[in-house]
Amino acid sequence: MKRKKLKVLLVDDEKEFVDSLSERLKLRNLKADIAYDGEQALDAIKADMPDVMVLDLRMPGIDGIEVLRRAKRSHPELQVVILSGHGSDKEEKEAKALGALAYLRKPIDIDQLVGALHRERLKVLLVDDEREFVDSLSERLELRNIDPDIAYSGEEALQTIQTGNHDLMVLDLRMPGIDGIEVLRRVRKKHPEMQVVILTGHGSDREEREAKKLGVLAYLKKPADIDQLTELMGTAWQRLKQARKSIDSVIMAAAFAQAGERDMARETMDELMRDLGDGSDTKNGRTV
Repeated sequence: MKRKKLKVLLVDDEKEFVDSLSERLKLRNLKADIAYDGEQALDAIKADMPDVMVLDLRMPGIDGIEVLRRAKRSHPELQVVILSGHGSDKEEKEAKALGALAYLRKPIDIDQLVGALHRERLKVLLVDDEREFVDSLSERLELRNIDPDIAYSGEEALQTIQTGNHDLMVLDLRMPGIDGIEVLRRVRKKHPEMQVVILTGHGSDREEREAKKLGVLAYLKKPADIDQLTELMGTAWQRLKQARKSIDSVIMAAAFAQAGERDMARETMDELMRDLGDGSDTKNGRTV
């Protein structure tokens, strides 16, 4: 599954900081452009609309709160993350009232920032032929800041996956045409990294065993427990983040090695191996 790069606009007058941040985000498969003041930011939004703007508050000229106000007025769909070293509680309240997605403080942990950038962007494909059920589930997930698409059949699911950039699929088993197990089998061949949760009202023990062999994140029975399902989606996000962090570490180690910094390359890979050794999936209910 080829994921579209998230397009980020970094707005900060601290040139060295924002240049470094841009390079680190690019290593995480994010397209990061830069504006060094509020005027440049507003011009950049008009010229090439970003998916997310990361905005400092204290800048010469137009400050961050005014940039946020103007940006939200002209582009209400724009997601904005505040990243500031000098913000006050009053400014935090005002920023959130104006629709800021998150309010973070410098110095920032890069994974915390990446997590904030992807918030409300966990793309989920719900696959179920019971229209009333899946439409209702979609609405409930939207209230929890999850972005769901719907496919009402196995055929539609396979077509949608080709054109979308979904992170996770919630899949029924018993559907007319291509059933859930066959959908899962085909998805595993072409998109092995996709996280899949089975949610069915009629599955057999044999189908549960088959689904687990094919690497599902969880096998759940209807009716859906929305809290359990949301928690599983959080688990899926953590798996994806760890996978991307691993790729990032390998790229950085290779760059160090190519530059002759073999000790740095070795330390980077050692840290990756420690992270992988410490990581474990929480088994909850019937998760696998």
